[in-house]
Amino acid sequence: MGAWGHTNFDNDTALDFIGDVEEEGIDRIVSAIDVINTIEEDAYVDADLATEALAAIEYIATAKDRMAEDFPEDAADWVKSHKAQLLIIRGIVGKSQRAIDRIKNNSELKELWEETEDFEKWNNVLDDLNTRISS
Repeated sequence: MGAWGHTNFDNDTALDFIGDVEEEGIDRIVSAIDVINTIEEDAYVDADLATEALAAIEYIATAKDRMAEDFPEDAADWVKSHKAQLLIIRGIVGKSQRAIDRIKNNSELKELWEETEDFEKWNNVLDDLNTRISS
C-alpha cells in the first residue's frame, strides 16, 4: 500500500498527487473526485483512485480553511494561490461527500485498512474530512 500512517497524506500515492496538481492544476483535483462518483455502484474502487480522491478532497477542505494537520506545506501554498477557483467549483462539496462515502463503504482501500490495527483511526480520518468539507 506504500503507507506509513493512517492520515490522507501518509502514503506515496497522495504525495505523488501533489506533483500532479502542480502540473495539471484544478482539473486534476476535480477529476480525482469525479472518477470515484462515475464508477458503477457495484464495481470495485481501486485503492490508488480512492487515495487520490481523498487527497483531492483535502485540497477542497484546505480552501475552505479546514486544513488537516498533516496537509503538506507545498500543497498549502498551491491552495493559497488557487483558493478562489477551488471554492467556486460547482457541486464539489456534494461530490466530495459522495466520494468519501463510496470509499468508506466499497473500496479496495477500505479492505486494505480493515486488515490493519489502524482501521478505526483511518475511518475517523474520513469522518473528520467529511465534517471539514461540509462546514
